[in-house]
Amino acid sequence: FGGSEKRYLAELKKQGLTDTQVKRDIKAQLISEALFKRVTDKVKVTDKEARDYYAKHPEQYSTPESREVAHILVKKKPLADSIYKQVTGRGDFAALAKKYSEDPGSKAQGGKLTVSKGQTVPEFDKVAFTLKTGTISKPVKTQYGFHVIKALSNIRPRKATPYKQVADAIRQQLTSTRRTEVITKWQNELKKEYKDKITYAKGYEPPETGTTGTTGATTTTG
Repeated sequence: FGGSEKRYLAELKKQGLTDTQVKRDIKAQLISEALFKRVTDKVKVTDKEARDYYAKHPEQYSTPESREVAHILVKKKPLADSIYKQVTGRGDFAALAKKYSEDPGSKAQGGKLTVSKGQTVPEFDKVAFTLKTGTISKPVKTQYGFHVIKALSNIRPRKATPYKQVADAIRQQLTSTRRTEVITKWQNELKKEYKDKITYAKGYEPPETGTTGTTGATTTTG
């Protein structure tokens, strides 16, 4: 607020707050952050632990198998059968895709698209990755209609992302998870230890699980 106390107080009034409330909330937040740091300060993730996680979750750190295919999508089975007969005869697959396909994403490209294993509907995925290069499938039924699929390229194998490229991200992920576990355990132990000494501010509902925010509770000594 440019150092203007007047503007500061006016803005607080507009928000329905007081200077005392703001200072109290800031103090509570600082205490909460300090407690979180103190409780979780010893949480560490070793390189071995990060490597073990990387090895146990290869699907998270790799690009899946992929290949180029072309398909023609139509709603009616008789039309799909007719198209299949044409493309397995002398019909031009790309031209027929442009004429009949109801897939707006590939129609203009003659039905061509790149697919990754596991990223299309199961029925389509299974056929797309079992066809021999250059062959055409009979109509395949999915929730979208009937597909005539042609395999245009060989299958590119899954490619792992080098550990060095994801090591920092893995350590951050594991550290964050462990910190949450530690703070939750600590909060639950405190609740158990001071169960009969905790009073909550009027209208405050205590959370079911541990959080890093302010608690809204005070302890009383007996």
